[in-house]
Amino acid sequence: MNPIYIPKSRRPLSHVDEGEKVIVKEVNGGRGINLRLSELGIGIGSAMTVVQNSGGPVIVSYGDSRMALGKGVSTKILVE
Repeated sequence: MNPIYIPKSRRPLSHVDEGEKVIVKEVNGGRGINLRLSELGIGIGSAMTVVQNSGGPVIVSYGDSRMALGKGVSTKILVE
């Protein structure tokens, strides 16, 4: 199995520290997850802040909203 190359500047949302501000660069999900995230206002170019990332869901804030994203979803969102 060949490893997937991810540029050093991009990393999964699940690996971002609390309090860090990031911008979504890519979503590596299927049609369903991409549609769900876009309906929630999360897409390429979206800016968000990681509020909590301590083993459970990743809680992010963007605009006037906060959202909890499960680990599976948060690993598919690549950010800078």
